[in-house]
Amino acid sequence: MVQLLSKDATQTELLVEDWGELAYLEALARQEELVQAVLSGTGRERLVLVEHPATITLGRRATDADLHLPESFYRDQGICLQRINRGGLATAHEPGQLVVYPIVRLKKKDLRWFAHMFLSAVIQLLADYGIDGYLKEGEPGVWVAGRKICSFGIALKRWVSSHGIAVNINNSLRTFDMIVPCGQPGEIVTSLSRELGHQVDLTTAKHQFVEHFCKRFDYRPIT
Repeated sequence: MVQLLSKDATQTELLVEDWGELAYLEALARQEELVQAVLSGTGRERLVLVEHPATITLGRRATDADLHLPESFYRDQGICLQRINRGGLATAHEPGQLVVYPIVRLKKKDLRWFAHMFLSAVIQLLADYGIDGYLKEGEPGVWVAGRKICSFGIALKRWVSSHGIAVNINNSLRTFDMIVPCGQPGEIVTSLSRELGHQVDLTTAKHQFVEHFCKRFDYRPIT
Protein backbone atom coordinates (compact mmCIF):
# COMPACT_ATOMS: atom_id res chain seq x y z
CA MET A 1 0.00 0.00 0.00
CA VAL A 2 1.42 3.38 -0.93
CA GLN A 3 2.08 6.13 1.57
CA LEU A 4 -0.92 8.43 1.36
CA LEU A 5 0.10 11.57 3.24
CA SER A 6 3.23 13.70 3.04
CA LYS A 7 5.68 13.32 5.91
CA ASP A 8 4.99 15.60 8.86
CA ALA A 9 7.03 15.40 12.03
CA THR A 10 3.97 16.32 14.10
CA GLN A 11 1.93 13.36 12.91
CA THR A 12 1.80 9.99 14.66
CA GLU A 13 2.95 7.10 12.51
CA LEU A 14 0.35 4.41 11.90
CA LEU A 15 1.33 1.04 10.48
CA VAL A 16 -1.16 -0.08 7.82
CA GLU A 17 -1.50 -3.82 7.23
CA ASP A 18 -3.70 -5.73 4.79
CA TRP A 19 -4.29 -9.28 6.02
CA GLY A 20 -6.23 -10.31 2.90
CA GLU A 21 -8.96 -12.90 3.52
CA LEU A 22 -8.52 -14.43 6.95
CA ALA A 23 -10.67 -16.60 9.20
CA TYR A 24 -12.44 -14.47 11.77
CA LEU A 25 -11.10 -16.33 14.81
CA GLU A 26 -7.52 -16.05 13.60
CA ALA A 27 -7.96 -12.32 13.04
CA LEU A 28 -9.49 -12.00 16.51
CA ALA A 29 -6.52 -13.77 18.10
CA ARG A 30 -4.12 -11.50 16.22
CA GLN A 31 -6.00 -8.42 17.39
CA GLU A 32 -5.81 -9.54 21.01
CA GLU A 33 -2.05 -10.06 20.72
CA LEU A 34 -1.58 -6.65 19.10
CA VAL A 35 -3.63 -4.88 21.78
CA GLN A 36 -1.51 -6.48 24.49
CA ALA A 37 1.67 -5.43 22.67
CA VAL A 38 0.52 -1.80 22.46
CA LEU A 39 -0.46 -1.82 26.14
CA SER A 40 2.91 -3.23 27.15
CA GLY A 41 4.80 -0.73 25.01
CA THR A 42 6.35 -3.43 22.82
CA GLY A 43 4.00 -3.08 19.83
CA ARG A 44 3.11 -0.41 17.32
CA GLU A 45 -0.28 1.13 16.68
CA ARG A 46 -1.72 -0.04 13.40
CA LEU A 47 -4.70 -0.04 11.07
CA VAL A 48 -5.67 -3.52 9.90
CA LEU A 49 -7.61 -4.16 6.69
CA VAL A 50 -9.07 -7.63 6.23
CA GLU A 51 -11.86 -9.71 4.67
CA HIS A 52 -13.51 -12.66 6.38
CA PRO A 53 -15.23 -15.80 5.08
CA ALA A 54 -18.94 -15.96 5.91
CA THR A 55 -19.13 -15.21 9.64
CA ILE A 56 -21.79 -14.03 12.08
CA THR A 57 -20.58 -12.21 15.16
CA LEU A 58 -22.64 -11.63 18.28
CA GLY A 59 -21.65 -8.68 20.46
CA ARG A 60 -22.01 -8.45 24.22
CA ARG A 61 -25.74 -7.57 24.10
CA ALA A 62 -26.72 -10.20 21.51
CA THR A 63 -29.01 -13.14 22.31
CA ASP A 64 -30.35 -16.15 20.42
CA ALA A 65 -33.24 -13.92 19.32
CA ASP A 66 -30.81 -12.19 16.96
CA LEU A 67 -30.52 -15.40 14.93
CA HIS A 68 -33.26 -16.50 12.54
CA LEU A 69 -32.15 -20.14 12.63
CA PRO A 70 -30.75 -22.72 15.09
CA GLU A 71 -27.00 -22.52 15.68
CA SER A 72 -26.59 -25.97 14.10
CA PHE A 73 -27.83 -24.57 10.76
CA TYR A 74 -24.98 -22.07 10.57
CA ARG A 75 -22.41 -24.74 11.35
CA ASP A 76 -23.88 -27.01 8.66
CA GLN A 77 -23.63 -24.17 6.15
CA GLY A 78 -19.98 -23.56 7.02
CA ILE A 79 -20.75 -20.19 8.58
CA CYS A 80 -18.66 -19.28 11.61
CA LEU A 81 -20.83 -18.15 14.53
CA GLN A 82 -18.85 -16.28 17.14
CA ARG A 83 -19.67 -14.48 20.38
CA ILE A 84 -17.22 -11.64 20.96
CA ASN A 85 -16.39 -8.79 23.33
CA ARG A 86 -17.24 -5.81 21.13
CA GLY A 87 -20.26 -3.62 21.67
CA GLY A 88 -23.41 -4.11 19.63
CA LEU A 89 -25.58 -7.06 18.66
CA ALA A 90 -25.41 -9.33 15.59
CA THR A 91 -23.71 -8.56 12.32
CA ALA A 92 -22.29 -10.52 9.40
CA HIS A 93 -19.03 -10.68 7.52
CA GLU A 94 -18.56 -11.93 3.97
CA PRO A 95 -15.80 -11.80 1.36
CA GLY A 96 -15.98 -8.48 -0.47
CA GLN A 97 -16.48 -6.40 2.67
CA LEU A 98 -14.05 -3.71 3.75
CA VAL A 99 -13.32 -4.66 7.36
CA VAL A 100 -11.10 -2.27 9.32
CA TYR A 101 -9.64 -2.85 12.78
CA PRO A 102 -7.72 0.05 14.36
CA ILE A 103 -5.34 -1.08 17.09
CA VAL A 104 -4.65 2.40 18.45
CA ARG A 105 -4.52 4.43 21.64
CA LEU A 106 -7.40 6.87 21.49
CA LYS A 107 -5.99 10.38 21.13
CA LYS A 108 -8.94 11.62 23.18
CA LYS A 109 -10.50 9.48 25.90
CA ASP A 110 -13.91 9.92 24.35
CA LEU A 111 -15.56 6.95 22.66
CA ARG A 112 -18.34 9.06 21.13
CA TRP A 113 -15.74 11.30 19.48
CA PHE A 114 -13.77 8.30 18.22
CA ALA A 115 -16.87 6.66 16.75
CA HIS A 116 -17.97 9.85 15.02
CA MET A 117 -14.56 10.44 13.47
CA PHE A 118 -14.22 6.80 12.42
CA LEU A 119 -17.64 6.71 10.78
CA SER A 120 -17.14 10.07 9.11
CA ALA A 121 -14.25 8.45 7.20
CA VAL A 122 -16.76 5.89 5.90
CA ILE A 123 -19.12 8.66 4.83
CA GLN A 124 -16.29 10.35 2.93
CA LEU A 125 -15.42 7.05 1.23
CA LEU A 126 -19.01 6.72 0.05
CA ALA A 127 -18.95 10.35 -1.15
CA ASP A 128 -15.96 9.45 -3.35
CA TYR A 129 -18.42 7.26 -5.29
CA GLY A 130 -21.23 9.81 -5.33
CA ILE A 131 -23.18 8.08 -2.53
CA ASP A 132 -24.62 10.08 0.38
CA GLY A 133 -24.07 8.28 3.68
CA TYR A 134 -25.29 9.46 7.06
CA LEU A 135 -25.38 8.56 10.75
CA LYS A 136 -28.39 7.88 12.97
CA GLU A 137 -28.49 9.24 16.50
CA GLY A 138 -27.95 6.45 18.99
CA GLU A 139 -27.44 3.73 16.36
CA PRO A 140 -23.91 2.68 15.39
CA GLY A 141 -23.19 2.48 11.68
CA VAL A 142 -23.72 4.30 8.40
CA TRP A 143 -26.88 4.37 6.27
CA VAL A 144 -27.70 5.18 2.64
CA ALA A 145 -31.29 6.17 1.83
CA GLY A 146 -32.60 4.19 4.81
CA ARG A 147 -30.45 1.12 4.13
CA LYS A 148 -27.52 0.13 6.34
CA ILE A 149 -24.19 -0.10 4.56
CA CYS A 150 -21.69 -0.13 7.45
CA SER A 151 -21.68 -1.87 10.82
CA PHE A 152 -19.68 -0.53 13.75
CA GLY A 153 -18.54 -2.17 16.97
CA ILE A 154 -15.52 -1.23 19.06
CA ALA A 155 -13.86 -2.78 22.08
CA LEU A 156 -11.58 -0.75 24.35
CA LYS A 157 -8.97 -1.99 26.79
CA ARG A 158 -7.35 0.83 28.76
CA TRP A 159 -8.21 3.11 25.84
CA VAL A 160 -6.61 0.89 23.19
CA SER A 161 -9.15 -0.03 20.52
CA SER A 162 -9.87 -3.25 18.66
CA HIS A 163 -12.66 -4.49 16.39
CA GLY A 164 -14.02 -1.70 14.20
CA ILE A 165 -16.14 -1.42 11.06
CA ALA A 166 -17.43 -3.59 8.22
CA VAL A 167 -18.42 -1.67 5.10
CA ASN A 168 -20.40 -3.65 2.54
CA ILE A 169 -18.61 -3.14 -0.78
CA ASN A 170 -18.97 -6.16 -3.11
CA ASN A 171 -20.26 -8.83 -0.70
CA SER A 172 -23.40 -10.81 -1.48
CA LEU A 173 -25.35 -9.82 1.70
CA ARG A 174 -26.76 -13.38 1.86
CA THR A 175 -25.53 -13.94 5.42
CA PHE A 176 -27.41 -10.85 6.64
CA ASP A 177 -30.68 -12.58 5.72
CA MET A 178 -29.95 -15.12 8.45
CA ILE A 179 -29.79 -12.64 11.36
CA VAL A 180 -31.56 -9.65 12.87
CA PRO A 181 -29.01 -7.02 11.84
CA CYS A 182 -27.96 -4.95 14.85
CA GLY A 183 -31.20 -5.76 16.66
CA GLN A 184 -33.42 -4.17 13.99
CA PRO A 185 -35.84 -6.72 12.48
CA GLY A 186 -36.88 -4.36 9.68
CA GLU A 187 -33.38 -3.27 8.78
CA ILE A 188 -32.54 -3.33 5.07
CA VAL A 189 -28.87 -3.92 4.36
CA THR A 190 -27.15 -2.70 1.22
CA SER A 191 -23.68 -2.54 -0.33
CA LEU A 192 -21.77 0.02 -2.35
CA SER A 193 -21.89 -2.19 -5.45
CA ARG A 194 -25.66 -2.63 -5.07
CA GLU A 195 -26.16 1.12 -4.78
CA LEU A 196 -23.96 1.80 -7.81
CA GLY A 197 -25.19 -1.10 -9.92
CA HIS A 198 -21.66 -2.42 -10.53
CA GLN A 199 -18.70 -3.94 -8.72
CA VAL A 200 -16.12 -1.70 -7.07
CA ASP A 201 -12.35 -2.17 -7.07
CA LEU A 202 -11.83 -3.13 -3.43
CA THR A 203 -8.11 -2.32 -3.44
CA THR A 204 -8.88 1.23 -4.50
CA ALA A 205 -11.58 1.54 -1.84
CA LYS A 206 -9.08 0.39 0.79
CA HIS A 207 -6.58 3.07 -0.25
CA GLN A 208 -9.27 5.72 -0.15
CA PHE A 209 -10.48 4.71 3.28
CA VAL A 210 -6.97 4.70 4.76
CA GLU A 211 -6.45 8.21 3.45
CA HIS A 212 -9.69 9.48 5.00
CA PHE A 213 -9.05 7.74 8.33
CA CYS A 214 -5.52 9.09 8.64
CA LYS A 215 -6.53 12.63 7.76
CA ARG A 216 -9.24 12.66 10.42
CA PHE A 217 -7.03 11.29 13.18
CA ASP A 218 -3.84 13.04 12.04
CA TYR A 219 -1.81 9.90 11.36
CA ARG A 220 0.97 9.35 8.85
CA PRO A 221 0.41 5.88 7.35
CA ILE A 222 3.41 3.63 6.79
CA THR A 223 3.76 0.09 5.55
